[in-house]
Amino acid sequence: MLGSDNHAQMLSFAGFLPETKVATTSFASPEDLPGSLDFVRLTGILAHREVSNGQGSFELAVGAAKRALSRTDIGPSDIDLVINCSVSKMDGKLRQHLSPSFATLVANELQITNAQTFDVSNACAGMLTGLMIAESRISSGQCKYALVVSGEHITPIIGEAKRRNLYLHPRAIASLTVGDGAAAYILGPCKESGRIRFSEPFTMAQYNRHCIGQACKSHAGPQMRTRAKDLQNGIIDNLGDFLKRSIDYMELKWDEIDHTYSHPTTPKAVKKGAKVAIEVMGEINFLHNNSAETANTASTTHGVQLEISQNSGYLKSDETALLVSFGSGLAILAVHFKLPTGVENWS
Repeated sequence: MLGSDNHAQMLSFAGFLPETKVATTSFASPEDLPGSLDFVRLTGILAHREVSNGQGSFELAVGAAKRALSRTDIGPSDIDLVINCSVSKMDGKLRQHLSPSFATLVANELQITNAQTFDVSNACAGMLTGLMIAESRISSGQCKYALVVSGEHITPIIGEAKRRNLYLHPRAIASLTVGDGAAAYILGPCKESGRIRFSEPFTMAQYNRHCIGQACKSHAGPQMRTRAKDLQNGIIDNLGDFLKRSIDYMELKWDEIDHTYSHPTTPKAVKKGAKVAIEVMGEINFLHNNSAETANTASTTHGVQLEISQNSGYLKSDETALLVSFGSGLAILAVHFKLPTGVENWS
């Protein structure tokens, strides 16, 4: 086991998207929605990705994990902790897997044979919650290398929403903002403190009924009902205080953060949040807001966004990134980390 003077760092990350792209206007054109709502103009979402036949949450998670592993010099046998953070956990036939843990299935598929495996559930804040747990385990010497992974097959809620009369069920409209995707992070030990830091996790239970996901009673798969405006206002009303407190708690300087990523519920919502952040904290060096063609991929959104940024050549070794996550509940959590060495050379 490691000594108490050890710390954790981000070794690699990966986003993974299924190949099928679906245009938003194909299912959410103005004639489909109450009051001829221009959904693209309202949200900024042009398209999303959907799984193909035979794919589900598991296959997406494995794809992200393999990509993350390929970007490190460690192998599956080195991983001694696997945490899965998926909200959906659904296969291609819309069956939800509950036991054994999804993390156990991913570990077995990757031939990770000497790891503790368990699932964490915290809605869209799940992956940052998993990272916080993994960092704590590494820093305390309980493990050495951790894989935090999630695959989200959530687009079936779009079909469920479309089967409803959206005039009578307006809370189903937010279901049209989602997309399928996956992400993975690998953490490992280092001697340098501060390469990864977490805010205090905030939970504001007064918003706990604003977004509810559950099994659909009339069809296979899930459904979601959201008070979208109320939930967004809850975030906006608390974001400034959260950022001020979190930057102080993590002992950071706002103007020295190289890359900032918000949870992209929609591109338009990210812009609203950025306006609040700028008013309270000052200008943002580089706000990444690239979900126009991926939509909201639940717990995996930050990994997907990081992947897009890396592919675009925006990320450099030892630059810093701040990820801010929002989960229905309302849970808010942030992580700040130094980008892995060699990130600009990843394939």
